[in-house]
Amino acid sequence: MTLLSRLLRSFAVNPSPAPPGRRQGFSLIEVVIATAILGVSLAVLLTAASKCLLVLSIATHYQEAQLVRGQAEMEFPLIATNDLDELNVPLTTMDNGLTFERIVEEEDEDEDDLHVIRTRVGWSARGESRLDEIVQYIYFVDEEKDE
Repeated sequence: MTLLSRLLRSFAVNPSPAPPGRRQGFSLIEVVIATAILGVSLAVLLTAASKCLLVLSIATHYQEAQLVRGQAEMEFPLIATNDLDELNVPLTTMDNGLTFERIVEEEDEDEDDLHVIRTRVGWSARGESRLDEIVQYIYFVDEEKDE
């Protein structure tokens, strides 16, 4: 026996040998439990990954909505005019299939000069229509009415 083999034998981890008639290894219950733990872990991991992909998809749609809103605001600028009806933009479909709409309404019957502007961008995702809306309030005094 060489010196190297003696050293290797002295450092080797050798569990106590099994009694005669029994083999070493995992029992059936240990294998079943380990498989169950592995299966549950994989299910949780796949569920978390699918939710992350869903969040990524939703964020992409909202980013596209912001870009469409910016493009539409350049085409139909929101500037103060004597006629608030000029600020209304009917439902318009943009190049990428998203829709843009701007509605100007009177907010309160008691406060004649307060108006609300609703700017909406809509899209379709997974067969459902989605909508992103920005609400702005404007205080507009109609000088022609006051005279």
